[in-house]
Amino acid sequence: MRKKRCKNSAISLSGAIYSIGGHTGVEIKAAECYNPIKKQWHNIAPTNHGHWEFGICTHNDLVYVVGGAKNSTVERYCNATNKWYSCQSMSTNNHITTRAARAKNSIYTLNYGHNGITSCMRFDPREEVWHKFNKLETTSYGFELVAHDHTLFAIGSDGCRRLDVRTNQWVSMPSMSSSRHGFSAVIYADDIYVLGGRGKSQFTKFVERYNIRKNKWTIIDTVQIEHYLGGAALISGNFRLN
Repeated sequence: MRKKRCKNSAISLSGAIYSIGGHTGVEIKAAECYNPIKKQWHNIAPTNHGHWEFGICTHNDLVYVVGGAKNSTVERYCNATNKWYSCQSMSTNNHITTRAARAKNSIYTLNYGHNGITSCMRFDPREEVWHKFNKLETTSYGFELVAHDHTLFAIGSDGCRRLDVRTNQWVSMPSMSSSRHGFSAVIYADDIYVLGGRGKSQFTKFVERYNIRKNKWTIIDTVQIEHYLGGAALISGNFRLN
């Protein structure tokens, strides 16, 4: 990338990868886009607010950036205009970390706070309104959030849980084979892939895959780089780490 950063987030949209925000001692507003055909990064418009440890997802060909550490602001990016537009902020604040995922026509967030509570909220982009969901019982802020159909999956260093948004109930699911933090998670078809992170004393290079239908984790491969506190995105069936 053109700018060094950590605790950034990444997302794919329309055949490109967007790497946004992060931290280098100070929070970053700079954003970049990667063209996989030209194999080049180029700068896009910076965000209106600095975001790190934040949530990211897409909806209706727009990139949504949600919250983050000590941040409750929300904004969306339009590639056609190369501009960021402010959205309704979350009602909660003072977060340590935020994660976001889109399920059906809504955006869902998990927000871990200094009080140890992980709130769950739903945002309807059509109405610009936030709704509270059942909080997630967790003891760690090291988690990622992905969605499949009507279900949210919170993949955490202290265990994994899922929520059916129609019933608004969190239930336990199998944990990864080993504890790690600072990892990335992406979903492809019926599988969730966890990449990178750190264990107790070293970087974790092996990749784990959770099959939603079989309800089972499997170690499948290793990555060649030490990926930690970065972002991952899926494009054309391939994973990209940054």
